[in-house]
Order: sequence, then C-alpha cells, then structure tokens
Amino acid sequence: MINNTDRKTKANRILYELGLLKRLEEIGEPHIIGSYRMDMMAWNDLDIDIENDTMSLDKMYELSAFIINTFHPVWYEAKEEVNADGKRVWFHGFETMITGERWNVDLWFFDKETISNAENYCDNISNNISQTQKDIIVSIKSELISRGLYSFEQYKSIDVYKAVLENNVKNVDEFLLLFI
Repeated sequence: MINNTDRKTKANRILYELGLLKRLEEIGEPHIIGSYRMDMMAWNDLDIDIENDTMSLDKMYELSAFIINTFHPVWYEAKEEVNADGKRVWFHGFETMITGERWNVDLWFFDKETISNAENYCDNISNNISQTQKDIIVSIKSELISRGLYSFEQYKSIDVYKAVLENNVKNVDEFLLLFI
C-alpha cells in the first residue's frame, strides 16, 4: 500500500518538477491545503487555494492552456461561480495520469480570509493530533475509498476527522456505525 510519504513525493513531482506551483505563483499566492498539508494523504489528491483578487476569464483561459498542455488531463473543468457567502470564486479541477497514476487536482481562487480559514482548519487538526490518530484517519479514508464510499455524496474527509478526533473511532467499521 502506498503511504503518505510516497504520495507526497509523487505530488511534489506535479507541484515542482512539472511546474504547477510556479505557474500558480505567476497568477497569485498558492496555498497547499488539505491532506497534503496535514500529512494524511490517503489517495492521489491535491487541493490548492490561490489568493488572487484579480482573477479574470483571460487568466482562467491562460491557466487552462497550461494545465491542458502540461498535464494532458483525462477530465478538466474550469469555471467562475458565486459561493454560498456571495463571493466570486474561480475553480479549476482536473484529473491527470501524468505520473502513471490518476491524480485529482483542485485549484480554488479565493480571497485571503477564506484561505486563512482553510489553513487554520488544517493546522488546528495537524497540531492537535497524534501520529496514531493520523494513521487511523488515513486507514479509514483508504478503506472508504476501496469500498467506493468516499465522495461528496457520501463520506468526506471532515466526517473522518470528526469521527476520530471527537468520537475516538479506531477503524472503518466503528466509523460506519456512527452513521447508521
């Protein structure tokens, strides 16, 4: 089974060797969040929030061209939308096989406050969790993925974090019992 360290090494290829982070720095200030930031990667997924108050359709198209030409995505989406808080946000999502394995990459263009809240959330978890709890979280997420139960429609990372941190859940069976 691939562990967090191996996944981060592969993620670093996307971020640094293939130039995603450098390209994002040309547009705004990227902040890597999610499981990469917390050292709890259970699958090939990168979440990056980019601080940019001047995003435009032209910049979206330029970034789209970079992503398509560099990563040859098997799935790609880019859009501008208004979120639940009434803020204009921009999204780029893609899946690529560039490393020989499928990787999901989500890029969100947010304001500084939204990004700060996401970073604080991740850091609060990371700073108040033991290595054993991290291992349990990765194990539960991995098992949910293998059972096809890990998605926006079913169980999400936040569900796993809360179960382990607030309910002292130790495995996927205990996790699933919480939701019956």
